[in-house]
Amino acid sequence: MESGKAQLSVINAWKERKITEATNKSEKKLLEISAWEKKQTEKIESEIASTKRKMDSKKMEKAEKLRNKKAAVHAKAQEKKAWVQTRRAQQIIDAEDEAARFQATGQVPNKSSCSCF
Repeated sequence: MESGKAQLSVINAWKERKITEATNKSEKKLLEISAWEKKQTEKIESEIASTKRKMDSKKMEKAEKLRNKKAAVHAKAQEKKAWVQTRRAQQIIDAEDEAARFQATGQVPNKSSCSCF
């Protein structure tokens, strides 16, 4: 029986050693996988941050272009308004000059040039 107990003891020791080896190998692999996952995740997060910075930069550039476009439209509108006001002022001056000429000569404007009557 002693040899049976010794044999059982050797078998149990062998089994425990194999279980310990398997556990240690598994834990080592799990740590390697976790390290790989962490490295890959950090790399991806870095790419996301870089992409976000580029997008933010492009958004700012696009916003600046739109602000410039808006300013150009405003400037063009101001230019057109100034032209209309200048033209109106000239037409008023022309009408006043023509009215003064009519008064000086005693003529009456013909009906085609006056829609008053």
